[in-house]
Amino acid sequence: MFFRAFLLLLLFFVGCARVPKHELASLSKSVTLEQSIDTALAREFFEEGGWPTEQWWEMFGDSQLNSLIELALKENPTLQRALAKVTEVEQEAKKQRASLFPSLSANYTENWEYFSKNGFIRSFYPAPPGVVVPATTNQLDLGLNFNYEIDFFGRNRHLFDSAWGMAQAQKAERAQAILMITTLIAQTYIELQMKLFQQETLEERLDARKALLELSLARNSGGIESVSPLLDRESGVYALEQLLLQMDKEIALDRHMLNLLVGKGPDEDLVKEPLGVLFNHPLALPEHLSCDLLARRPDLTAQLWRTEAAAKQIGAAKADFYPRVNLMAFGQLEALAFSKFLNFSNKQGGLDPAIHLPIFTGGRLRANLKSKVAKFNEETYLYNELILNAAKEVADQVVILTATFDTAAYQAASLEIAEEQLSLQSSRYTQGLYNLSSVLEKQEIALHQQFLLYGYERDYLLSIIKMVKALGGGYLSEGPS
Repeated sequence: MFFRAFLLLLLFFVGCARVPKHELASLSKSVTLEQSIDTALAREFFEEGGWPTEQWWEMFGDSQLNSLIELALKENPTLQRALAKVTEVEQEAKKQRASLFPSLSANYTENWEYFSKNGFIRSFYPAPPGVVVPATTNQLDLGLNFNYEIDFFGRNRHLFDSAWGMAQAQKAERAQAILMITTLIAQTYIELQMKLFQQETLEERLDARKALLELSLARNSGGIESVSPLLDRESGVYALEQLLLQMDKEIALDRHMLNLLVGKGPDEDLVKEPLGVLFNHPLALPEHLSCDLLARRPDLTAQLWRTEAAAKQIGAAKADFYPRVNLMAFGQLEALAFSKFLNFSNKQGGLDPAIHLPIFTGGRLRANLKSKVAKFNEETYLYNELILNAAKEVADQVVILTATFDTAAYQAASLEIAEEQLSLQSSRYTQGLYNLSSVLEKQEIALHQQFLLYGYERDYLLSIIKMVKALGGGYLSEGPS
């Protein structure tokens, strides 16, 4: 009778704490990129192919770049910190998993105590005639404690799944950190190498301008040329010297940045060879890019895991509205003398089941659930935003790659014309038809066109790296089911 009354009372109390209604945001599906890809594949510098490989930087065929990135993967402190963070979060998830299983602990205590002769125990403690209360006592306890929360409504399971989801998100974040570091190393390396090429070109231009200045000085001294052209050429020399100073500064800063990314000090000379083979073949664009982009971008995978973890938090918050059942028990041996301690007659134990019923919580449970729902919606909208940004990045890089390739091609044609003009001018100079000044002027024009071409080739190579980054590098993950 009492048991049935208890069940009815339990059902009544459970009915008092009802789960409030709530609305959940929906995950966005991948956006289409077919038109952008079809437009790109119509050009000669794109081809249909697979995704970037895990060691995507090898596509440039530069052994020095390969060595720098491999060194960074071992010694870059940011990547090492990301790995430590992954380990930390995984272990936190495993700690949460422990709540799914019973816990059993053993403890041993020994309490020795001396009683005062004139104290309460020895003076007033009732004892049979002829029995003397001992001055000391030694109580020994050896016990086992059992505790198990029966997860009827999945609260602990949801909490573990949430923690594990955050651990998987951290793994994807580490992959994102690797992608960011490796692409930044490649970008900085190419920036540095192209600036070194441009520096050589500026030095050649400076030599040509100094030669023109010497000719103007000689002509001015002979009364052949006025002072105005002389001043213009002198100003031109100073302008190039300023450009070289600026270039020296940028090269030094790029070296420092590259050393930092690799995990070395700023004074180490890591770049000792000029840039190797350039990227002179079509760039492969993967099939089914719109569908597979979600699994190929570590930032999207990380956000998807965070969204899944937030969903599990909602499940745990819902479980808080229902009873929690704990089963506790203990068994121990207790004696006042070690000689009798292990006797079976010293046994004692207990069973302590407990039920926690949420009845009136002042709105705490409802507020907690609504908070978890809001967090899930926030993570969902962030995921949807990242999908749009990812698609935009890929589409943008298709446009940028097309523009930089065409610009570099036009600049290469301009350089070819300038070199032909220089060759023609030099030939006429040897025939006595033109003076040396005209040859030097054409030489400087050709060098300036070469300087510009290095810049456009740099932009093209950087665009390729950014496309690799937009595609997620060589990352591949199935993500949460």
